[in-house]
Amino acid sequence: MVTKAFSLDQLGWDHLRALLEAARGGSLAAAAKKLGVDQSTVSRRLAQVEFSAGEALFRRCRTGLVLTALGREVFIRVERMEAALHEIQGLTAQGQSVNGRVTVASMEGVGSLLIARAVKGLKERHPLVQVNLVTTSSYVDVAKREADIFVSFFEPSSASLITQKIADVPFYLYASPAFLERRPVPNAQALADEEFIGYIDDPAYLPSARWMDGIVLNPTFGFRATSMFSQMYAAQEGLGIVMLPSYANAESMGLKKVIEERCTEVPLFISVQHDLQYLPHIRATFEALAAYLGSRIPR
Repeated sequence: MVTKAFSLDQLGWDHLRALLEAARGGSLAAAAKKLGVDQSTVSRRLAQVEFSAGEALFRRCRTGLVLTALGREVFIRVERMEAALHEIQGLTAQGQSVNGRVTVASMEGVGSLLIARAVKGLKERHPLVQVNLVTTSSYVDVAKREADIFVSFFEPSSASLITQKIADVPFYLYASPAFLERRPVPNAQALADEEFIGYIDDPAYLPSARWMDGIVLNPTFGFRATSMFSQMYAAQEGLGIVMLPSYANAESMGLKKVIEERCTEVPLFISVQHDLQYLPHIRATFEALAAYLGSRIPR
């Protein structure tokens, strides 16, 4: 129950940003890092916001800061304020040079083989835009601002994100010529007796990593890795059959398709924060990546 009307008289945008980043990061430390201030400053700003609200907006627990019911309502409304400010910033920046830093997160293969190449065209048009590319085998929570733009093989469920499908990526089975000479595979039915290369743990964000479920029952894996490139090199050494996306250009490493038919096809998505989409450097990067990835996935 709110004990008094929410007073904004003593609050500035810095106070409200502290609330946003503390809620997103779940701790004073995360908010301080994001805002570029010390934890005591974040703590003071949150205390002022809670004083103005008339009650606690966060529960302090062992795992960090958790929004109360009122805190969630305030957070939603302050996010709308942030979105409006970013939209205004985008409008006022029209006609000016596009500049700023953008953090893009994606899987290792997409990031290294596609996004890094897409940035070249972006930089030619907007040389002042700085791109930080984060490639990881773990889930990146874009809704918590761990990245500005996220490219993935699944559609994030967060309502705060704008997501669009940009391509369907075919995956094929590959092996080294030496492996195929020793153990020729004439068709898909013969795969059950083969040895495969795969992920150590099937990444939740990469449904295609579980491709074997519909092809071979209880497959034998002779080599596993968290890295797509490690899997490619293992296949090159003849350690087994590996599934790779068409953009991996596996033939350039001397690998051959085990069978000509693709084993699966997976949609590729690009996501951006709803509020950040209005910022010129974010929009320019988003559009450049979407256009490049949408046209450069080989069949």
